[in-house]
Amino acid sequence: MKIFKHFAITLLAIVGLLVLTILLSVTAFKKELVSYLSQSNQEQIQTYYVADIPVVPENFAIDFKSIHSQVVEKCSLYKQKGYDIDSIYTTFAKRIGSNVQTKADYGMMLYEYFAALNIGHAGVLLNMYAAEYHPTIVEDRVFISKPNEHFINCGFCDKDEIVAINNTPIEKYINNRKKYTSASTENYRLRRTQLGVFTSQTDSIITCDVRRDEDIITLNLPLNCRPHSDTQQAYYKILNDSIGYICIESMMYNVVEDFKQAYEQVQNLPYLIIDVRHNGGGNSGNGRLIAEYLVRNPQRHCVGGDITPQPNAYKGKLFLLTSNYTFSAAESFAIDLKESGNAILVGEVTAGDTGCRPENFVSKYGIWFRIPTREPHFSPKGFPMEGVGVEPHHKVKQSVEDFLNDKDTAIEYILYELCK
Repeated sequence: MKIFKHFAITLLAIVGLLVLTILLSVTAFKKELVSYLSQSNQEQIQTYYVADIPVVPENFAIDFKSIHSQVVEKCSLYKQKGYDIDSIYTTFAKRIGSNVQTKADYGMMLYEYFAALNIGHAGVLLNMYAAEYHPTIVEDRVFISKPNEHFINCGFCDKDEIVAINNTPIEKYINNRKKYTSASTENYRLRRTQLGVFTSQTDSIITCDVRRDEDIITLNLPLNCRPHSDTQQAYYKILNDSIGYICIESMMYNVVEDFKQAYEQVQNLPYLIIDVRHNGGGNSGNGRLIAEYLVRNPQRHCVGGDITPQPNAYKGKLFLLTSNYTFSAAESFAIDLKESGNAILVGEVTAGDTGCRPENFVSKYGIWFRIPTREPHFSPKGFPMEGVGVEPHHKVKQSVEDFLNDKDTAIEYILYELCK
């Protein structure tokens, strides 16, 4: 009986120790979790308009030095560019105190500094005034196409041409703003600046001179800064009864589900056009998941991982529409489809920057910025992932004549030249 009692006491002691160990482990885990969440909350990005940045003029030099030091240490791409990054820093640092005196001056200087790095995924993260609308660029002219409610209420009409902004001819206005635009290629710098004419770092309203037929009309456009709405990211239509068309607007949000729903409607047609001309990227993982429906054989995803074809992967003739604005995750998607060998690319050379793992950093006084951190690398078939745009098999640009007649030049080319 004594032996049994001793055994029971020993067993209870062991169980007690186990319970205590578990409780301590759970408590430690909770503390680590709370600490992690607290740290994450502290690192939430806070953005400002240039006039409201949290840096006083006497600290501009210190703040800028802290930004440049992190760029030198963390940025993975500038060494391959062949420029002297410290010389770039010196050029901009000398401006502080002379022509950089106000917060707005300093904010605009940071835009210009990051643009000078010639990296599409490098940039300062500040607020912009925006009209949430991209114009249509045709032969380097800026047009309104299917204006949204805000533009209609401001007096804009379909096919209006923007000929001046804030009393500056549109070509000069765009050229003046290019120095603030981050890009890895000059084609993309120009296109990104053109598409951004209805945004501003400093002005909440702009004035547009519009050519409508033979008249020039002046319209005021408030730039209402609102968050991007989570709208449909992919949609389909059927052309000429036998040609499917899916436009993928971005690689963000619910794009994979939107794509799959669209794909179900066109997967059995003999021809399929995928359009990423207006796609500025997002999550490359989404591009990989979409590519699984469009490649026929397993292959490496150019960013990393594998692409395994779905059982119902497309078997017909596949076309991919690209433009100078096809950027980031949309560009890695284009590389994957081109390297699969079963997609014909039509349109323009892409932007020339797939991302190279961009990460966010913060300056000494709280200005957030973004730079790529992955070393330069190549796709599975040797294509550089930054600095060079993807060439289409057939170069086709939209013409003004076709635009004014509601014809898509690239799609027309596919329909009547390639679908035979």
